[in-house]
Amino acid sequence: MPQAMDELWLRLGLIAGALAIAAIATLTLRFRNRGGPVDLEVTGLGPGVYLFTSTACPQCGSARRALSDSLGEDGFAELRWEELPGVFHDLGIEGVPATLVVRADGSGTVWSGKPDPALEFIDTR
Repeated sequence: MPQAMDELWLRLGLIAGALAIAAIATLTLRFRNRGGPVDLEVTGLGPGVYLFTSTACPQCGSARRALSDSLGEDGFAELRWEELPGVFHDLGIEGVPATLVVRADGSGTVWSGKPDPALEFIDTR
């Protein structure tokens, strides 16, 4: 009986450790690259404004509303992690929400977090 209890505690400890690692990884990805804008070369996306989201993102709804209020429903395209993980990987998008502005020459600028700085950038172009 004591061996069974030791095995149970070992299993519970392993599960708790795995959950802690998953929580730390999630928080790290969520708060990574929350600094200023990042310039990059974009392939596969035409000129325009893109909002990167995921279904588990609590701030993505307010980011979507902010872009929709400023640019209209058709003024941007939403790309979801669950549907297009390869695009996120290729562009180095590591957290959501993120807003990408792609210019006609294929260069782009991406902002992590709320789209307010991106909207200011669009207004000054």
